[in-house]
Amino acid sequence: MYYSMSRLSVLDVKWADLFDVNTNSSFFDKHYNPYYELIVAAEAAVHLEAGGSRMVLQAGDSLLLGPWEQHNGWNPDVRQGKFFWAQFSCSPGLDTININRSTELNIIHAERTELRTVEINHEDLLIVPRMYKNQKRYHLLSRFEQLVETMRKPQGYFRYQSTLLLAEMLGFIASDFLEQSDLDTAFPVSYFTFRKLVNHLNNFYESDITRERLERTLDYKYEYLCQVFKKYAGIPMVQYIQQLRVQRAKHLLLHTGKSIQEITMEVGYSDPFYFSRLFKKVEGVAPQHYRDGKQTTLP
Repeated sequence: MYYSMSRLSVLDVKWADLFDVNTNSSFFDKHYNPYYELIVAAEAAVHLEAGGSRMVLQAGDSLLLGPWEQHNGWNPDVRQGKFFWAQFSCSPGLDTININRSTELNIIHAERTELRTVEINHEDLLIVPRMYKNQKRYHLLSRFEQLVETMRKPQGYFRYQSTLLLAEMLGFIASDFLEQSDLDTAFPVSYFTFRKLVNHLNNFYESDITRERLERTLDYKYEYLCQVFKKYAGIPMVQYIQQLRVQRAKHLLLHTGKSIQEITMEVGYSDPFYFSRLFKKVEGVAPQHYRDGKQTTLP
């Protein structure tokens, strides 16, 4: 069983501690809590029962439980070890996922979020196994020890620090799982070209972006660069350059007293009339009307 968690999930650690099975008989009682719970064996074997299954966690092994999921210890006749535990909320919640169905698994992302002119979130799904034998157990145990210490002796921004530590631990488990799995996590070469191209446009859109300069900078033919950009961005490269310039012009219109002619030159055009027509085509109103309708005060 596997969980998927969005990179944009809001995590909040509620409680965390180190539990010594041999000194606490309540381990064998049934436990429930309204939060997710991450358990990592700290030393020796820990015998846990959850979801109708009995399992044995060795040092560094992790178990992720869902809200209100019943869990308890078993096998009281053997000496057991210690385990770290942390209860936390997660919004949006974790989803169960079948990694054998490619339609449910989207680790490799090549979306439009690199573009400055779009306002969409890029979630990035992390795949976290319910039970996992971590190869880099010492990294995980070290962070869990820090988390418990942070929660036991709260100071300053302890909740913020706790969130960072939990996120790092979940990231350790997810990354370790990827390294040990057969999942294809390689990006195509064209995607790296796309990112280089977008970065160049983002930084030099005000200048005269000629095909010769792009070919010289990125070492690809202009036609190929246009194809790669359209493939990943969904719009022509020329249209994106126009959007960048209009985006900058909107900021200058609202937050400076510069004239339309000055703004035209600053965003990379030489003809104010052409710029005004382009601005109206993109925004639906002329630059001066945009300024008059939305601007309140100038600095």
